[in-house]
Amino acid sequence: MFALSTWMWVCFGGPLALFLILALWIALESKRVSRAAEHMNHVSGKTWRCDPASGGAGELRETTSPRRVLLPNSKNLKQTPSNVQRLSELDLPLLENTDDVLRWTGCDFKALLALANPGRRVRPGKSNYIEWAAKKKRYGVRIICSPRPRLKAIQRKIKAEILDRAPVNGATHGFVRTRSIVTNAASHVGRKLIVNLDLRDFFEHIRVQQVFGVFRHLGYGSEVSRWLARLCTHSPQLGQPERGIGGHWVMRRAPRHAVQGAPTSPALANLACLRLDRRLAGLAKKFDATYTRYADDLTFSGDEPFKRGMIRFLLLLHTIIRSEGFAENYRKRRFMRSGERQQVTGVVVNRRVNVARDEYDRLKAIIHNAKKTGLDAQNRDNRPDFRAYLLGRAAHVAQLNPDRGRRLIEALRSI
Repeated sequence: MFALSTWMWVCFGGPLALFLILALWIALESKRVSRAAEHMNHVSGKTWRCDPASGGAGELRETTSPRRVLLPNSKNLKQTPSNVQRLSELDLPLLENTDDVLRWTGCDFKALLALANPGRRVRPGKSNYIEWAAKKKRYGVRIICSPRPRLKAIQRKIKAEILDRAPVNGATHGFVRTRSIVTNAASHVGRKLIVNLDLRDFFEHIRVQQVFGVFRHLGYGSEVSRWLARLCTHSPQLGQPERGIGGHWVMRRAPRHAVQGAPTSPALANLACLRLDRRLAGLAKKFDATYTRYADDLTFSGDEPFKRGMIRFLLLLHTIIRSEGFAENYRKRRFMRSGERQQVTGVVVNRRVNVARDEYDRLKAIIHNAKKTGLDAQNRDNRPDFRAYLLGRAAHVAQLNPDRGRRLIEALRSI
């Protein structure tokens, strides 16, 4: 009897236990995927719909969601006052509530609410932004969102009077006065190894929550920070409206983020990356290396200690980038040693800051041929002001190599 029960347990009990474990794992995994899908539906985009009788050209409304969209002046939000002392130290406009924002922007409440676009309703073609897709240099497309004149004027005011006065990290060289691609490249001259990498979808990762945190960090209260954050972010349209279930027209929108095309986005990106820059600069110092960032382009350079610890350095680098909410574009990662041409943001840095030889030769050939055939014959891309374009390229060469640049400018002016 005992032998029979043991045999039955081996034959049936083991597979049964395995089946129960597998069923439990499938149930838990399905629940996890369902929650993740629900979260991504909220985070990655919103579904909009309109009356099918309108043919998709009417008003699109957001579908019902358990999470409400709260306005900046909502009583349901915890209000934190502005830090007057910090605002005075940074010489920033003193804004403490919605009334101050209205006076500072010169808008009434209804107009400001329409510009901030809380996301409850929007009509096709009535957006505060003009959106179009531009091809990237290598692959893919880039969504450009240009604000309309009234919103652009307010964003320029925010940039000039708030964002441009905020301090940035010393490793940041993009979109900062007195800094450029030349200062970014000069930090890596004569190093034995240069590691260059790129952040994927840089502006898309700077969400409205981070922008809100930027204004809170500058000293503004929660109410003012919500207004400013919504004025500087947008939810781009994902594709065209399509018919969904029940005949309704649906449209997908990305989560609010700092979009390419807005005047405030570059400065907001630098301020949103303050902690990222600080952590990466500390990591580089630990490996006896130098770190700089130009927009989404990260560059590290060092000598033998940096080369020996490369494996551990890359692991820590990946961890920091992921923990700060960004992602690396691994296709653009490059390792440049001293025996080959080292370029940082298009500038050669092997021995000194210099222009790439092939770039100089192409420009020299165009100017030389233009002396014989004229500028119009060399304008193969149909640029509107080809002479100004060539002068700009020659001035860039002069910034890196004064002698070569001077010769190009003199030759161009003689045509």
